[in-house]
This record gives sequence, structure tokens and C-alpha cells, in this order.
Amino acid sequence: MANISPMLMTRLVGQLTGALRNLKIYPASHATSQRLFEASHQLIKESMGDDNFLSFSLAGNILLMNDKPVPDSRKEVFANFISELGKRSVGQLTFKQGIDRDQIQGFFETMSMDPEQLKAKGGLASALALKGISNIVATGISYGSGGGSGSGPGGGGGGGSVDSMLPDQVVAMIRSDPSMVTEMLIKGALAMADTEQGQEKMLKDLDRLGSMVKTQSAGGGEYASMMAGVINGLDQRSSQMVAQVKLDNPEWSDVVRELLTRYSDQDLVKMIVNKTEVLALENKNDTVVLTEKLRGMIATIPVESARKQALLPLVQPKLQPYGLSVEDCNFIFGYDEDTAPVVQKYLQQLATLPPAEMAADPALKTLRWIIRRTDNCKPAVEGFLKLMADADRPVREIVLSRLVMLEEDLLAIERFDLVELLIEGITLRLRQESDERIYQRAVEVVQQLADDLKSKKRQALVNRISKDISDIMLLMADKPVARDMVRILATIGDEEAIRSLILALLKEPILEEAASALAGIKDKALPYLLETVKESEDSNMRFKCMYVLNKIGAGVEEMAVKALADDRWFVRRNMCMLLSLMGGENSLSPLGAVLEDKDARIRLEALKALFKLGGQNSEAWLIRAMGDKDLEVKKQAIEFAGKAGTEASVDALTELYYKKDLLGRGEPSDVKKQVITSLGALGTKTAAQILMKIAKDKDAELSQAAQSVLAGVLKIIKEQEQK
Repeated sequence: MANISPMLMTRLVGQLTGALRNLKIYPASHATSQRLFEASHQLIKESMGDDNFLSFSLAGNILLMNDKPVPDSRKEVFANFISELGKRSVGQLTFKQGIDRDQIQGFFETMSMDPEQLKAKGGLASALALKGISNIVATGISYGSGGGSGSGPGGGGGGGSVDSMLPDQVVAMIRSDPSMVTEMLIKGALAMADTEQGQEKMLKDLDRLGSMVKTQSAGGGEYASMMAGVINGLDQRSSQMVAQVKLDNPEWSDVVRELLTRYSDQDLVKMIVNKTEVLALENKNDTVVLTEKLRGMIATIPVESARKQALLPLVQPKLQPYGLSVEDCNFIFGYDEDTAPVVQKYLQQLATLPPAEMAADPALKTLRWIIRRTDNCKPAVEGFLKLMADADRPVREIVLSRLVMLEEDLLAIERFDLVELLIEGITLRLRQESDERIYQRAVEVVQQLADDLKSKKRQALVNRISKDISDIMLLMADKPVARDMVRILATIGDEEAIRSLILALLKEPILEEAASALAGIKDKALPYLLETVKESEDSNMRFKCMYVLNKIGAGVEEMAVKALADDRWFVRRNMCMLLSLMGGENSLSPLGAVLEDKDARIRLEALKALFKLGGQNSEAWLIRAMGDKDLEVKKQAIEFAGKAGTEASVDALTELYYKKDLLGRGEPSDVKKQVITSLGALGTKTAAQILMKIAKDKDAELSQAAQSVLAGVLKIIKEQEQK
């Protein structure tokens, strides 16, 4: 909707109210009334702008314009307008685009009727309809489910919504009548009844409301009591739902503290158990994680310490079904256990108990307990990872299956050094594993770790995987492991992975896998491939990268053409070579311009690319290159002209053969011999005539060369004529 300035709002509302009250003094036909009608019409059009409508609606004693609260609705000019609408039970008044001057006059004449008389006619909406006024819509005040927000012209009126009001208006309303705000919240969620969507709607509205109240209220105590008053006004079920959801939310602690004074210890225990059920489902009944999260939740509940400790014996038996022991419950309620004996016992068991037992669930739970509750967990993690080297295949398999879970624990406590240790352990297993089944499982775990770390934006750890996997892949290129490593690196797709895949192009056993992987991540890989083609001194590497770029196709030609302007000669040369493989019609003109390059090596590659891409369409550039100062470029242009030229090339070759400089010197003998060969390749009658002339050249060697070529040309011409 159009952004209406406060000044324009004031002028518009004052104009409407003034025009209406004027009719109590002057009739509609009076000149003063006519001027007021015209001015009102112009102001409505100005306020509406290009929008389809302009609406006024009521939210209690707050005036909304286009569903946005009018700043300081308590000002007299707005209060008078609200009063006029209220007298006629108008909840929303909408002016539609296309409204004219006569409809404005009809509207004011109708509004000026006695409210009781207007009510007898069925209200303002019916009275306007009787006058045939269709571009002004009036809706009665409604105390039902629909608020004015977002309703558009003719929508449900009057209710308003929390998010459509300004903070100072919300605070003023709560201070004067908090039940009205509660009612607005209920209305907002009413359409969705008891559904999750309805609860989410109410919670979102409460969050917006809380933010506004916190900004405007005098202090934390006032904010808490005001919000608690609104929430306590909800029905018991909704009020308790809000208290439970916000129970451990630090931003709501002041409000929750106020709310919990109404609840007994048993009520609070029920909330904690309900939260436990949700957390258990979210964490797949992982008791180690559940214990940690419940400890954080209990610590955040804003009740005095004595009451919190009194809850422990009440909560403990209700948490047993979730697999939580008495020790777990003590930890949840803030009692810390000495971790040193647990660590020492675990390390002793690693040294004495069978590896299979230490890889099983009970020992794993102890390890995870150690990881999450003590800083001195590195020896325990190292000891567990050594189990992957056990000779018993089932032990190696089960240890591998635990690594993703351990990674999550280590990330939770931000022990990234130990995550690196874990990555090192599993990549070592890939180097050493001989059992195909275990090896395949290790590959799957590496892939899972890479995906998880990437999703959590732990790029340094992802890079570590890339580095370790790259080392394995390049060292073991002739082993099946390398193909799996290519797949993992393609999934990771960071710079380290892409550069490793490019190096893998030099390893023949995995060339195709690496090429396909790079082509599959083309948007990421393309700049690195092009950079390698530009700058690599290894011609084999450049060729392999060009092979991949050819697979990628789209976007390569444009980038290569741009790189023709690079300052470095070898980059320009390499781009000419790349375009000879990848280019199309769009490359011909840029390559033609490169024939002016100062470096003969680049001109030669550009010429080759032009001939390969353009064929006969490159003839003009070939003829131009016949005049090149470099002998190799000149001879190459002559050769290509013989393969792709027309009569224009015959003329150019003839001119070149007989051309002499100011000192009377002509082209070198080997250039003239190439001209003779190309004329023979063209094989036209004109070419034959030129060759007959050259066959009489004073230079016996050139004469003999022309005669040799001419015989073949004449034979071809004769055969063509006989056909």
C-alpha cells in the first residue's frame, strides 16, 4: 500500500470530519459544501495514489488506515473521526479506485443522516447501496473472528491485530484494558482452533507483542506483569501451553517467573516432563544428549533455587521411562559428578577388556559421557579410535558406525581438534583396510561426515577431509578406493577438492571418473579448470582440462574469449587452443582480432583455431595472414587457404607468388613451394592456369614443382568435365 505521511493523514481525516460537520450547518447545494466535497475527493485520490483502495478501520479506540495504525490516534482530529464512525457502527470504511465527485457528495449526505434514522435504513452500507454508490464500501463493527488486517476492501472490520499496531498504542491498550489485547490474540488464532498452526500463530503474535511491550514499558517488572496479565487472560489450556513453551526461553524469563507463581509444583513437574517427551523425540531417545539438554533447560527455568531443588524428587521417577538414571537426574538439576574416576576406569577397561565389549553400547555411552562432561577426554577418544585397527572385522565395523555420533558430541563441545583426530583415524582406515565390506562402510562414513560438516558450515574440517582424501586418491589411483574418493571429493566440492580432482586428471585409471565429477560440479569447477588451462606449463595437464571443459560446454567459450585480452602471452595462446576445441561462430571475430597480436606463437594458434572452427568462413582471415611477417604463420595460412579457399584465395596466392619488394626480392623458395601446393589443392581452372605459368618459371626447382602438381590438377579437371 502507498506510504501515507502523518501530515497527509491528518489533513485527510480532518477534511472528512469537517465536510461531514459542515452539513449540519449548510445544505449540500451550498457553495461551501461543494468546495469541501471537491477538496475531500482530491485528498482521497492523493492518498490512494496508484493503489486499488484506501481503507479506514477501528481496533478498539485505535484508527487504522490501510490496516496500519495512525500515529497517535488519541489526537482530537482522529478521535472525532473515530467517534463519527462509531456512532454509525462502522468498523471499516473503504474508498475504491474510480470514485468520483458525485459519489463523495452522496456519501456525505448519507453520513449526515441521524444515526438512528440510518440504522433504520439497514445501516450505512445499505443506505449507500440505495444511492447506487459502489466505490465506497462500509462494513459494520464485528466482534467475531475476522480482524481488519489484510482484509482489503469490504473485508471483515473492526477487530484489528497486534502486528498492525504501533508499540505505544499496544502498551496504552494493555494499561487501559489488557483483556482487549488478549481478545485480539484469541481472534488471531481462532480460525485454526486447537491445531498446531493455531498455537504457532498465537505464539508468534505473543513474540511480536512482547517485543513491542519490552521496547515501550518503563522497566522489566512492568513488562513482565503486563505480558503475564495478557497471557493469564487466555483460557487455562492456552495459558499453560504458552507457559510451557516459553518455560526455558531466556528472553521470556521475567514473564515466565510471573506466570509460574500461579502454578503448583505438580503443574511445573508436568511441564518439565512434557518438555522431556518433546526433547526425547527430537533427539531420538539419545540419553546422553537428552541429559545435556534437560540440564540446560532446568538451569534456565526462572524459579528460586529452593523450589527448583524441591522438584528433583518429584521429577526423578517420571524421567526413568526415558532411560535416565538417578545420577542423570542429579546432573540435570545441577549436581556435578567427579569425572576423573570415570575417565580412569574407562582407560583401564580399554587396556584390559575385549575390544568387542568396548565397542558395545554401554561402553560407548560412557565414552560419550566423558566427552560431554570433561575437558580431559582426548585419551579416551584416542583409545576408542585405536579399536578400528582391531583384527576382528565386526569390531572395526561397529566402531566405524559410531563415528558420526561421536562427531556430533565433539562438535557440541567445540572440540574441533578431536574431530580432526577422528577424520585422521578414518582416513587411515581407508589406507589400510583390506576387507571390502569394512572398506565400503568406511567410505560411507567419510561421506556422511563430510555432508554433516558441510551442512554445519565447519569449512576448516571439510577442508581437512578434502586434504586427507586427496592424498589417498592420488597415491592409490590404480586401486578401487580412488574412484570412491573421487565421488566424495565431488560431493564436498570445495577448492581443495576441485584442485585435487584436477590433479587426478593426470592419473589415467581415474581420468574419466575425475573428468565426469568435475563436469558434474561445473559451476564450481569451471574457474579452476580455466585457470589451469591459462597458466599450467604442463601441456598434458592443459589438454586434460580442455577435455573436461569440452564436457562442460556451456559458458566456457564466453570465458575463454574474455581471456584473450590477458596480458600474459601464454594465457592468450592457451585460450586460442581451448577455443579451437570449444569455440563456435562467436569465437571467429575475436580470434581474427588476435591475428594482430605481437607474438607470432599466439597468431599461429589463433590461425589454427580459425581454420578449424570456420573452414571456408575463415578465408578472409587466412588471406590476411598470408602477409604475416612470421614465416611459420605465413606458410600455415597458405596451407589452410589451399584447403578452405575459393577463387579469392587463388588470386591472393598468385599475388603472393609474384610479389616483390622495393629491392626486387620475392618470397622465399619454401613459401613459393607452399603456394604451388595450395594452388594444386584448390584445383580450379584458374589455379591450373596459374600453375601452367609457374611451370615456365626460370627457377628449375619451382618449375618442376608446378609441373608435378599441375598434372594432378589437369587430371581432376578432365574427370569432372567428362562427368
